[in-house]
Amino acid sequence: MNRYHRYQLAFLRWRRKQGNNRILPFILSIVVGIVVGLSAILVKTIIFYFEQYAVFFAPKLLYFLLPLIGFLLVTFLNRNLFMKTAYFNGARNVIEAIEQKSSIIRFRLIYTKFITTGLTIGFGGSSGVEAAIITNGAAVGSNLGRFLGLGYRLRTLLIGCGVAAGISAVYNAPTGGFIFALETILPEFTPTLLIPLLVAAATGKILYEFIMGDHLRFEAAIANFTYDQIPLIILLGVLGMLISSYLLRTYSFCSVYFSKIKSAYLRAIAGGIALGSIIFILPPMYGEGYVSIEALLRLEERSLFFNSPFAALPNTAWSSLLFFSLITLVKPISTGICVSSGGEGGYFAPSIITGGFLGFLFYKIVMVIFPTAGLDAPTYMFLGMAAVFACVMNAPVTAIFLVAEITQSYQLFVPLMIVCAVAYFLKYYVENLRVTVEQPKGQSKAFRVDRILLNQLNIRQLTEDDEAPVLEEATFRKVVETFSNSDRDFLQVLNERGILVGIISLSDIRKHLDEVSTYDTVYARDIMHVPQVTVDINEPASQVLNKFDDSKRRYLPVVSRGKSIGFISKNRLLTEYRAELTKVNRFF
Repeated sequence: MNRYHRYQLAFLRWRRKQGNNRILPFILSIVVGIVVGLSAILVKTIIFYFEQYAVFFAPKLLYFLLPLIGFLLVTFLNRNLFMKTAYFNGARNVIEAIEQKSSIIRFRLIYTKFITTGLTIGFGGSSGVEAAIITNGAAVGSNLGRFLGLGYRLRTLLIGCGVAAGISAVYNAPTGGFIFALETILPEFTPTLLIPLLVAAATGKILYEFIMGDHLRFEAAIANFTYDQIPLIILLGVLGMLISSYLLRTYSFCSVYFSKIKSAYLRAIAGGIALGSIIFILPPMYGEGYVSIEALLRLEERSLFFNSPFAALPNTAWSSLLFFSLITLVKPISTGICVSSGGEGGYFAPSIITGGFLGFLFYKIVMVIFPTAGLDAPTYMFLGMAAVFACVMNAPVTAIFLVAEITQSYQLFVPLMIVCAVAYFLKYYVENLRVTVEQPKGQSKAFRVDRILLNQLNIRQLTEDDEAPVLEEATFRKVVETFSNSDRDFLQVLNERGILVGIISLSDIRKHLDEVSTYDTVYARDIMHVPQVTVDINEPASQVLNKFDDSKRRYLPVVSRGKSIGFISKNRLLTEYRAELTKVNRFF
């Protein structure tokens, strides 16, 4: 049995007194929003200023050394202090925790990823802090739910609130954070999700404006959209899909390449030297890259050449095209090296930065070919961000609203919809042509919903008491008598402490039935076998169903720390699952 802390007991007593339980998610969403919002603003501010001053004022030699130092520090922390959480990295693991671990996320993840990701990016790592913010938000929501003794549904809801608040705070984009949580983290839309997620996202937004002031992540004046630009927007969507495919393949290649280096410290040294060399030649690869994007939005493209060997090139259109082609193609390589060799971070920010570089490069190419076109550079940078982000993060709706919100360019809604639709449709079409490539099982939305519905079932409540276990000293006669009074095809064998030590099936006793003389000399311990499959009382129901399917059994024993609790039947599990499917509001 779980032992509750006195504060948990006080909370549970208060909760039982409430006539309307819908007030609870509303209150908790505010709490989660405040904690996550403050955390996100703190780490993002530190990294931003570190990156800004490092890029423009640090000696060139530090460009080469800083990533190496950062990777070694992160590797040391992950191998010595944060070993149990080192594997966790952003939205993918958050979804895994919801599907497979009953929405339970380690408390330590509230702060560990901030430390390692902050060190990585602060020392020049070319990744994104959003993975740490998503992890932090999910961990805050999960652990608040666990501390208050909440069930799986509310823990999952609070995880979504934490993610929405984190994205909202970092980008000053409450709608983007809200939609990202719905589209990527949570299983499916239901009306009861709206209020808590909106409140959490709004809390992050309010905190951001209160502490940081009312300013945008990307601020630039843009020209009005005209319909004669639609062919260019469609072409940019095609390029966005191609660049996103290149980006993902680059990440995969870097992961495979660096995994061949068995020593973590050697891997960090190799990655640090490689990334340091890239930054030495191309300083815009330092850190997340938002400083470079903001410079381009102000049309200060020559500032990106500062401290780079390319600064010696003549200031011509062709040298500019060469430089921006290079940084567009090298940004994914820098991120792949960073994440695969010892650094921490995610692909959220790199996809936006790469898309911004692509949009600016596209604008430059069009202006070289058609000097009188009169295009607007920020417009195509924003469209490039949306196209690449939609494909990399599999979140086209989030891409539309996030980019429109962080730039306050709501007049770009139509071109944003077009560019995201083109890019994401082509990505979807190309992926479905690869019939020989097995798609990851967990990527299916329907599969995720099934797992989460199953995990809402409580194994403890589905467990039936075993009124007829036998002790290991029981005679064969006692075993036969017990079987005759049972409708199951197995018996649990316990020791004197109630620990499950074996299982006796019908096939185990069948060969002894003719040997009547041994009925009182053969004991349960002589004919039992060690159970190959057991169910832990805290195990997610989706895993229990997999065990039923794999073992081909109708009943499975349920244990807690080895002690027998009872048994669970497949028929009852499926009956309860079907009941969940018929509910109008299946979630929360």
